[in-house]
Amino acid sequence: MKKLVALFAVVAAFFTVSCGGSDSPGDVVVETYELVAAGKYEKVVDKFYVANPAEEEEFKSTMLSLCNEKMKPQLEAKGGIDKVELVSEEISEDGKSARVTTKITYGDGTSEDERTKMVNVDGEWLVSMEK
Repeated sequence: MKKLVALFAVVAAFFTVSCGGSDSPGDVVVETYELVAAGKYEKVVDKFYVANPAEEEEFKSTMLSLCNEKMKPQLEAKGGIDKVELVSEEISEDGKSARVTTKITYGDGTSEDERTKMVNVDGEWLVSMEK
């Protein structure tokens, strides 16, 4: 499951895009996991921040393939995502980054706490792949 989490962190870091700029970073992370649970990987990919626009299409294509080939089977083995809960949200003083902790509960009853780094780009919270 750690591999699934690492995979999602990579995917999230590249594709998070907020819906209108007013959502909190925690809202965006929860929404991203809900999209994963629904199998809407094309929308998940759009939730990630890609620093270099020239690499965006290649990144999205790679992440979409990883979602379908790696993440989906791992989630199916865990019974899918049953529930996503926001545990904490820490926004930096300058408002440009945040760390969000969520609790992911799977269909098989297991759960994990996940930390996601976010970046604020032009008023929109996106998943960041930076450490």
